[in-house]
Amino acid sequence: MKSVESNFNQDSLLSSSLNENIARIKSLFASCEDIEFKHVDISDVDGCLIYHPGMVNLPVLNQIENIVVTINDHHTVRTKQTTQNVMKKHFSPFYIKQSNSIGTIVNHLLLGNTILLIDNDDQSYNMQTAKYTGRAIEEAVTERTVRGPREGFIEDLDSNLALIRKRIRTPILKVNFHTLGRQTNTKVSILYMEGIASEEIVQEVKNRLSGIDIDGILESQYVESCIQDSKLSPFPTIYNTDRPDKVCGDLLDGKVAIIVDGSPFVLTAPALFVEFLHSSQDYYDNSLAATMIRWVRFLGLFVTLILPAFYVAMTTFHPDLLQTTILLRIAGSREGLPYPALLEAIFMVMTFELIREASLRLPKTFGSPIVLILALVFIGQAAVQAGIIGSVLSIVVSITALTSFIMPNYAFHQIIRILGIPLLLLAGLFGFMGILVGLMFALTHVISLRSFGVPYFSPVSPAIYQGWKDVFIRAPWWGMKTRIPGMNIHNIHRNENASSSSLVGSKEK
Repeated sequence: MKSVESNFNQDSLLSSSLNENIARIKSLFASCEDIEFKHVDISDVDGCLIYHPGMVNLPVLNQIENIVVTINDHHTVRTKQTTQNVMKKHFSPFYIKQSNSIGTIVNHLLLGNTILLIDNDDQSYNMQTAKYTGRAIEEAVTERTVRGPREGFIEDLDSNLALIRKRIRTPILKVNFHTLGRQTNTKVSILYMEGIASEEIVQEVKNRLSGIDIDGILESQYVESCIQDSKLSPFPTIYNTDRPDKVCGDLLDGKVAIIVDGSPFVLTAPALFVEFLHSSQDYYDNSLAATMIRWVRFLGLFVTLILPAFYVAMTTFHPDLLQTTILLRIAGSREGLPYPALLEAIFMVMTFELIREASLRLPKTFGSPIVLILALVFIGQAAVQAGIIGSVLSIVVSITALTSFIMPNYAFHQIIRILGIPLLLLAGLFGFMGILVGLMFALTHVISLRSFGVPYFSPVSPAIYQGWKDVFIRAPWWGMKTRIPGMNIHNIHRNENASSSSLVGSKEK
């Protein structure tokens, strides 16, 4: 564990002198007026309670002070051994932990625990008094569904672990903890299903986390950017979600989850390209309806990516491919316009991006996608009447903006919008050939990516037909008897029990 402060040795130990120990801790927190040192007497022995008033549960702290009074009335503390016996007897409800390491004391103190130091004792008594100050569990925000669980992750790691544990009630769900960030000491947990997840992938995740050397971890994206494959690629190779049911489904498929304390977004790896086009809603709807909606998303992906580029290429380089009636209408809408179609399209796309970015700063009531589209249509209509852009282009960009919200994952939604801009430039310069070359380069890049050793475009490329039942369609649950192929998971069949040392041991007994 890395030290909280850079100016002290976390391995230094307490002495038996209370005054010396207090002086050392005060020196670490010099100019920190939010740390309280409260002197107490424990049967004629000097003691000191150290805590952060804003982080402790004050009723629990009052109980501790009352216990100190009880000890004064009924016990005599004379030796180190009797001190420890009395502490264990009276403070056991607060999960008392002894420690003689100053580094451990500082970490407990900054977690909201209370430290009790006693004279003639080189041990501290660390008591669980931390106050939970986070928000309550609410509905998931970024991936809403009509049918299915409403609970979403919050910023507390223990609560997020509980949301997963109550859904996967088996000891083969393993949880390992790490501490990252030299100054923040952020708690990070790794979750995986023993006997299902690939041991190589689990070990690779642990190795990459151990290699993170940064001063602070404030959100899960810090971890994501440090451990992802192809760090310069615009495509996310680690999935992030605020839905517990999504994480549980990925764990059952043999993936590894990473929970970062202080972040409501949980990471899962390996990530596949097709996964970003799937929604949790797909698995709660009828398979036929879910399949149709998936195809709508595929259509939305292509519309968002190439529709403005297609319009610019068609009107600039290939008008002869249009029917005469449509060509005349487009020509009529562009009559007298001062700028070429490429500049008009760039203007409208950038206008939408400005509106979208402004909506993030607006009150929640005004930030819905419908409001964004209405604002874009209003500005587009004003630009048409002013003779700056054509009316057809305004419709094209509005449709593109609407279909961009079909993407279930926000990170993927951002990348698709961004990739549409270079395709638009290529279409304006080279026509359809520019679009085809741009798509070819993007497809080649996606196929070459890997996520923790797993091909990013799997199971499409390399083609694993067994996995297509949950790619282009969403097969009924009775037909999905196997997990996602290609991830080297131990038992690919869902109806087989996973092997676990804990389960084996229980069976032998």
